Amino acid sequence: MTWIVIGIVSIFFLLAVSAFFSSSELAIVSINRAVIREKARKGDRKAKILDELLENPDNVISAIVVGNNLVNVTASILAGVISTQLFGNIGLGIATAVMTLLLLIFGEITPKSIGIRNEKFALRVAKPIYIVTKVLTPLSIGLTSLSKFIARNVFGKKQLNPPVTEDEIMAMMRLGEEEGTIKKDERELVNEVFEFDETKVDEVRIPKREIVYLDENDTIQDLINKSIKTGFSRFPVCKNHNINKIVGMVHIKDTLPVEDKNTPVKKIMRNILKIGPGMKADDVLREMQHKKVHIAVVRDKKGNVKGVVTMEDLIEEIFGEIADEHDKNIK
Repeated sequence: MTWIVIGIVSIFFLLAVSAFFSSSELAIVSINRAVIREKARKGDRKAKILDELLENPDNVISAIVVGNNLVNVTASILAGVISTQLFGNIGLGIATAVMTLLLLIFGEITPKSIGIRNEKFALRVAKPIYIVTKVLTPLSIGLTSLSKFIARNVFGKKQLNPPVTEDEIMAMMRLGEEEGTIKKDERELVNEVFEFDETKVDEVRIPKREIVYLDENDTIQDLINKSIKTGFSRFPVCKNHNINKIVGMVHIKDTLPVEDKNTPVKKIMRNILKIGPGMKADDVLREMQHKKVHIAVVRDKKGNVKGVVTMEDLIEEIFGEIADEHDKNIK
């Protein structure tokens, strides 16, 4: 009888370990990485360990899953042996039913409800999970390699991880929002990023009739006055007051070294990026970043100006309206 008591105690211990693995898994998966990284930057030792774990989340989750399965299988075997000893042939059925119920309640549902978006818990388990990962990663890598080998050579499946589609990602984001692991604004941000990928410059440009511009013969003082009036810092520069002849752009900061405010703006004029209306917004944003410019003129195939687009316009397509004290309708 002594070994039966020890076996039952061992089962409950293994259930506790299973609960630890399950709660830790969800706590780590649902944690806000930015918050943890900030705490790590400020010197929090536990946050540093957790941030290191999050550098390779696949390894961490694989190790946890392997550990959890080992624990659950061991507990189930013990339960089967004890039940068979106590109840004979029907013992295995009893053990299966009881262990299934116990593992669901105490090994999955309850611990995961505790671990979800639980920053304090995630920090608390960071060190033990770090140790578990170091110990079990070789085993999890070995099992993963074996499964890939079997899939490739036995079932002829070359790719275990097929590409994830945009629809699948959005479905996962919606599910995460419903379960509370992802915030609504996070899901909306991902959606905006996908939509931005399909957005054309023509959809976000400032129309030609609304462009605030300067003529190349306008003075530095004219530029300063217009900047004060509109709150803008950059302006396209036209030739002969013809909006279809944008020849460059000026930035208000370039007026600082100029002593004579009657100097024409063409003396401090910079080149302006020229783009077509059919270009994708994300391509334009990357080109702006590469060339370190914040404004571009949109021209059609005939060379006529259709409008201008700014880096702020493009960023707002992803993050929404960026309000400041100068925001107003462009006239």
